[in-house]
Amino acid sequence: MKYTAIMILMLFSFGQGKAQDIDTLILKYAASKYDTIIYKRIIEFDKNNKIYHVRDYFENGQIQLDAFYTSFDKNIKEESQCNYHSNTKEGKYIEWYENGQIEYTGNYKNGLHNGLSISWYKNGQKEAEENWLSGQLHGRTKYWTEQGDLQFDLSFNHGQNQNPIDVHYRYLSYTPKDYNTDTLKRLPLIIYLHGGSRRGTDLKKLYADGIPDQIYRGREFPFIIIAPQCSEHIRWSTDNWFENFYKEVTAKYRIDTNKVYLTGFSLGGAGTWYLAAKYPDKFAAIAPMSGFTSHIDYIDNNLDKLIDIPIWAFHGKIDNVVPFEETERVMKKLEGKNKELRFTVEPEVGHWINWMVYPNQELYDWFLKHDKRLKNNEH
Repeated sequence: MKYTAIMILMLFSFGQGKAQDIDTLILKYAASKYDTIIYKRIIEFDKNNKIYHVRDYFENGQIQLDAFYTSFDKNIKEESQCNYHSNTKEGKYIEWYENGQIEYTGNYKNGLHNGLSISWYKNGQKEAEENWLSGQLHGRTKYWTEQGDLQFDLSFNHGQNQNPIDVHYRYLSYTPKDYNTDTLKRLPLIIYLHGGSRRGTDLKKLYADGIPDQIYRGREFPFIIIAPQCSEHIRWSTDNWFENFYKEVTAKYRIDTNKVYLTGFSLGGAGTWYLAAKYPDKFAAIAPMSGFTSHIDYIDNNLDKLIDIPIWAFHGKIDNVVPFEETERVMKKLEGKNKELRFTVEPEVGHWINWMVYPNQELYDWFLKHDKRLKNNEH
């Protein structure tokens, strides 16, 4: 009997071994353009269920990631919100901080957020509870400050906040050095929308990248430039802010309202798509960059409002924060409808394509070619 049991156990173990492929590798991941983190990665492939079980470990041995995929590129380290090309998350997904504190836990179906996700600050305080449906916020969502104060208690329907409030966003402003010389001249305006890591109440954070970075370095522009800052945790589409903002800046500054341009990166790229679809009459041209477009139905449902706005979109092909396909999908839908559509794809560039665009001159020259009066005269 004992012999039979041992043989059964051996056969079971052998079968399990044949059903699992285990791969271990050292993964170098550039968390930012300034540093690289090295992870130990263990990948188990279940041949029966066709599932990849992926675990990443910090250099100190602390587990960083425990996730499941139906397809997976073992050399790619991606963010929780991203499925990098062939990568498809399925089921439970957990991340930890290096100090052992859990950072995020969520669920995925066919690569999309689905169900409840919870995130924590490094100090152990809960940061967010979000409900998702097929990649869109759907249901009740709560956010807390790092001190434990409830910051937002919201309800979403397919990415759209069901009870938006009127809010006022503070902003950085820039005027050309000769702005006060000719007090009758009206100037073109660029509205710049920052990315997710610049949210909050500290305007100085905006100088870290994008057009504000260029201003901080002393670059001069022939535009008035306004860079608003949205609250931590929320998106540019969450609350009603733009109408009050636009009314205020056009009253305060001498702006040529026929030459208003909108651009933004990452979260700001998504905001650029959304605001242009909601207020198409306000903009002479837009330049969205590396932004989600499928997180809210409003963009897809209002794409026809974008067919008369010149669009120059940017996205890095190897973006592992916001999938390249998020921009590609919308641009394909606009092909043949929008007569002035331009799409810059950088094959070897990731999420930080903004560092290739805003320091150069070409985008600003392109903006100045567009004037709503010219478009109106064509009609």
